[in-house]
Amino acid sequence: MKRRTFLTGAGLAAVALAAPGIVHAATKRTLRIGMITPGSHFWTQTMERVGASMADRSGGAFETQLFPSGQLGNEATMIQQLQAGGLEMGFLTVAEFSNRLDDMAALFTPYLVPDVARASKLLTGPTATAMLDQLTGLGMKGLGFGLGGMRHLISRDAVASSGDLAGRKYRITPFAPLRDFYELMNVAPTPVPLPGLFDALANGQVDGADIDLELAWKLKLFDQAPNLTVTNQMMFPVVAVVSGRYWAALDDAEKAMLSEVVSEQIDWLFAQYAEFEPKWLDDLKGTGMTVTVASPDFFGDTLTKWHGIWDARAPSIAALQAEAKALG
Repeated sequence: MKRRTFLTGAGLAAVALAAPGIVHAATKRTLRIGMITPGSHFWTQTMERVGASMADRSGGAFETQLFPSGQLGNEATMIQQLQAGGLEMGFLTVAEFSNRLDDMAALFTPYLVPDVARASKLLTGPTATAMLDQLTGLGMKGLGFGLGGMRHLISRDAVASSGDLAGRKYRITPFAPLRDFYELMNVAPTPVPLPGLFDALANGQVDGADIDLELAWKLKLFDQAPNLTVTNQMMFPVVAVVSGRYWAALDDAEKAMLSEVVSEQIDWLFAQYAEFEPKWLDDLKGTGMTVTVASPDFFGDTLTKWHGIWDARAPSIAALQAEAKALG
């Protein structure tokens, strides 16, 4: 049976009847949220917090159902469900949206920011906030960008430079800017669902993975890929999106409530990564992994070639670079 997480606040319904500005319980809303991450992941926990807060603030008028671990299908399938109105909300990687909106690739510019603290500021800055408006063309409302940490490399065999990656199969999230990044290094980018990544490393289906520290630790990938190259080469944003049909059916008070709650919980998400990224790195070192810190030189001329492909296709790159530079 598929796992579902139900978050309700029915016990607060009586409060809603008396408190001004709170959604009336008689107009109960179901808010189903889909995502690909498992229950232990901070993205899933963020949406659990959204559900709890919506139930609390609305006096039980919002009932939230979570569908983690890709229970509703992959992200492409969930986007179709959002567009059709069959799903109310998703907390999905920006990667999947960049397959439909070229400019979203700007958020994956290599070495745009060096760490999660500055990534968090950039993702809530004016350029990224304006980029949310692009999602209306896909039939949904963007409520805010979150973060999934910085990207690194794990591998079954040690690597000293990008030249060592040539001919190897690396698990990536299948989207154009990242696929180009690895193909420029003659790597065979191989999409593997997250739940199957451990086994894919174990049986040699892939030689390594483009990954964040959270998943490397929580999925115990160090057991099959004992080499970690700390590169911080990209941030990996997530975006909270609401079906356009669902959004249109909400009144102004409900829209304001949902927007505010999501913003607050994304701030919580940023704080978790700022706190836990160094801890996860220490934990991974403690497993006996071979950990190497690499500079941008690790990738050779790949960065220049990547910009040659994407600077024209993703015009927000220039604005994001200027904003990131101002962050120091």
